[in-house]
Amino acid sequence: MNKFFYPRLACTNIKKNKSIYLPYLLAGTLIVALFYILSSITIMVSESHVAGGGTMGAILQLSSWVCGFLSLIILFYINSFIMKRRKKEFGLYSILGMEKRHISIVMLWEVAISGAISIICGIAGGALFSQLLFLLLLKIVGLPAALTFQIPLSSIVSTGILFGLGFVAILVFDIVGIIRSDPIALLHSTKEGEREPKARWLLALIGAVTLGGGYGLSWMVQTPSDAVAAFFFAVMLVIIGTYCLFIAGSIVVLKLLRKNKKFYYQSKNFISVSGMIYRMKQNATGLANICILSTCVLVTLSSTVCLFIGEEDILRSRFPRQVQVTCIADEQNTELVEATANSHAQEYGFTIENAVGYTSFSCATKRNNNTFDMSKFYGADTYELDMILLEDYNRITGASEQLKDDQILIYSSGKPLKEATITLNDQSYEVAGTIPNPTFISSIGMGERLTVVVPALADLEQFRDSFNRSYGGENERNLWYDYKFDVLGDSNRLPDYYATMRSAFNEAVPRLGTVDNIDSARNDFYQVYGSMLFVGIFFVTLFLIAAVLIIYYKQITEGFDDHERFQIMQKVGMSDKEVRSTIQKQVLMVFFLPLGMAVLHITVAFRVLCKMLVVFNMTNTTLFLLCTIGAVLVFTVLYFVVYQLTARTYYRIVQGKV
Repeated sequence: MNKFFYPRLACTNIKKNKSIYLPYLLAGTLIVALFYILSSITIMVSESHVAGGGTMGAILQLSSWVCGFLSLIILFYINSFIMKRRKKEFGLYSILGMEKRHISIVMLWEVAISGAISIICGIAGGALFSQLLFLLLLKIVGLPAALTFQIPLSSIVSTGILFGLGFVAILVFDIVGIIRSDPIALLHSTKEGEREPKARWLLALIGAVTLGGGYGLSWMVQTPSDAVAAFFFAVMLVIIGTYCLFIAGSIVVLKLLRKNKKFYYQSKNFISVSGMIYRMKQNATGLANICILSTCVLVTLSSTVCLFIGEEDILRSRFPRQVQVTCIADEQNTELVEATANSHAQEYGFTIENAVGYTSFSCATKRNNNTFDMSKFYGADTYELDMILLEDYNRITGASEQLKDDQILIYSSGKPLKEATITLNDQSYEVAGTIPNPTFISSIGMGERLTVVVPALADLEQFRDSFNRSYGGENERNLWYDYKFDVLGDSNRLPDYYATMRSAFNEAVPRLGTVDNIDSARNDFYQVYGSMLFVGIFFVTLFLIAAVLIIYYKQITEGFDDHERFQIMQKVGMSDKEVRSTIQKQVLMVFFLPLGMAVLHITVAFRVLCKMLVVFNMTNTTLFLLCTIGAVLVFTVLYFVVYQLTARTYYRIVQGKV
């Protein structure tokens, strides 16, 4: 036998099956390129020594390996479609005298060729576009960069090893499947699934219960801490419910439609419903996968775009004014901070505007109904407590509130209080009223907020002493004076003004705390959220590739399955127009169901996603709603385009034109 027989046969097989191998090779190339680009950009960020590169690099590094793991899963899943389509071909080889080891050698060459094409073209394409995308990343995060083209060798090696091992694993999986198969069964494999599936009511009920449970958890969420705790469990319930309803619930619904004689005994409905019943068992898993991937696209796209667009809102919640200075609260420090702020601003030609100053005590608290117990550590399950004086609140807001002893005013972003009194660290207070969100107070964004306005300085001192007794230190926590202001003047002098600001306050103010400005913090914010948007684009692309491929292969599979059935229908009198109409209706019913379910999933999840975004200080619900609607519209258009293209292929296969 010619030593080139097997390679030639493998090449012939790939060419002959180009309708299934070409999309596979294209997807493999794109997936390899995505991983290589993320890996190489991670190295470029590290070697560029840009400000904030450590945070950006960590986000990109983690994301690149998550991307790699998901990529291998997608390749495995798409390979299963190809193997299913070619089982009859392998069975024919066996009948004609080829042993399983010979078929395995052919498969070895096929996987080697497809793997080599995907890896080489993927790395080449990734190298071509990686520098451009690196510049795009720096543009997103607002950093200057020079065009220095480079191809990191370590990225080539890691990409080659990861996907080389991935294709080896695919080969082993395929060979094991051939070895364990029966040649006669392979010949008849394309007829599998023709037996009518049973209506599994129990599985459908489990799906309804788990999906309802996931939806219920989402709607029960009241706080960001609840959202973080419930999100993963709710997601798992929704995924289980989605699979169960597609696998069993769809068959139950179709059989109920078949019992409706007025609906079923019409030519279009008869063909569509009967055909879907017989194939729904093998279609259901693929449709559920499309639904889950579509939901991932919508969630990732809407949330990352919202965080990026809403960066200024997030910054303003952290920095209500352009500059903020803190120091230990006493009368002398208060005067020194304000005087120093004015003198330093005048030195650089700036004037101070919108200044606010107040004495405060802050700490984390754990909530139990109307009781708030102080805690030393902040987290997603804590309330961020800020206590300020009534005198300061009235001066800043222009209000004229009055309080008696043991009375307070509150603002709470969490669950509403059920009683007219609350307990703060074993001290009960009457809630005299609620106040609007005090936007002049900075939010650290770890959880819900609780702002308490107390009558006198003695109340703040009492809470400070109580906290220090609980956590073992006379100076564990102090009262702070916060002074926040904007500056007006020549913006070109701002860098010099900021650079010397800390030194100016250090020289004049004893026991100084923090000296921050929004412009310096903006760079850090843009690097974090810009990196998240950049990575989000990659994951959206990956999920889209998987969803499009699954839709494409499902259309091809259904086309070949339906070919003989529709040929028979034409022979018994159905016109070409009726066949086309029936095809369109069946494809619409099958492939737009996952999109509808995905939109339903993100609609129900909107509430819990809003609460989770609060952890990032994103409280602009309107912006997130607009981003979600935009993501749904964009994805629906893409989904419809893919449907039109794949439906055309499906129709050509059914008509025997392929």
